[in-house]
Amino acid sequence: MKYLLALALCFALTGCNVAANLDAVSTAKKAPVQRSDQFQSVASNGKLLVAAGNNGVVVSSDNDGATWKRTVLPGVSSLIGLAVCPDGSWVALDFYRKVWIADPAASKWDARELTTKANPLAITCDSKGQYWVVGSRTTLLSSADKGASWKSQDFGEDAILMSIQFLDADNAIITGEFGNLLTTKDGGSSWQHGKKIPNDFFPHATLFTDTRTGWVSGLAGVILHTTDGGNNWVKQPGGVGAPMYALVKHNGEMYAMGINGLVLKLTAGEWALIEGRPAPYLRSALSLGDKGMLIAGGAGTLQLFSPGAQTAAPAAKK
Repeated sequence: MKYLLALALCFALTGCNVAANLDAVSTAKKAPVQRSDQFQSVASNGKLLVAAGNNGVVVSSDNDGATWKRTVLPGVSSLIGLAVCPDGSWVALDFYRKVWIADPAASKWDARELTTKANPLAITCDSKGQYWVVGSRTTLLSSADKGASWKSQDFGEDAILMSIQFLDADNAIITGEFGNLLTTKDGGSSWQHGKKIPNDFFPHATLFTDTRTGWVSGLAGVILHTTDGGNNWVKQPGGVGAPMYALVKHNGEMYAMGINGLVLKLTAGEWALIEGRPAPYLRSALSLGDKGMLIAGGAGTLQLFSPGAQTAAPAAKK
């Protein structure tokens, strides 16, 4: 009896707090950006910012990240890549062998199946509006009809292709496991094996700013730099010995972002830590010019970040 009375007294004293906590949980679940979100990619078509992530979450903003609109795609999905086509339309890569396409307003998303047994890992859209997907088994897929049909080729190695980037209408670069590097000079009609990145390099992120100048980040935070299109690579000093999952050029400067919310800046040929934030990882970044960078990652990280400021400005929520 004493136990029941004590329990009743405890509930009476804390019941209001429990109700308040439940209200807070309910409000959090309605927020457009939630702590359970794991954002993998961000992009802009000039009018809209979009971030995509696990569990089919897509959020969009038409006011530079001041407010966001949330969409959850139907069924089981995990979005790991996002690209914008020349007409402003969107294409998102789903790990479950699908792509999702949307109009420039990102108002409606439709799924297209990928005809492959490989695991897709990266996507882009070229200047003609063609989709390109790379993944495991050195697989390359392309579609000229917005995912209605796909052409497939592989490059004969049991390796994972991690990135694909078109630099212009003709030139593109693919990087992958074991230092694989492939290039095209004819818009993807043919691909050539380049000289492999040394030491079986595994690229977490790749960024080329032109056909000759590029960076790759790899295991243990190693960042390599090339000035001759990948024929030779030089390890750049500095860093923090931790994986960097995103490379971005912002206002003429190079930045790397990765595990534990770390942000590095390349200064005088050396990578230095400039920021650390409470995030398990940062996975993608987008330069917004003088407005700063939009950075995205785990635990609902979606923030406007101005390098040089001591703290990042969190993305506002409706």
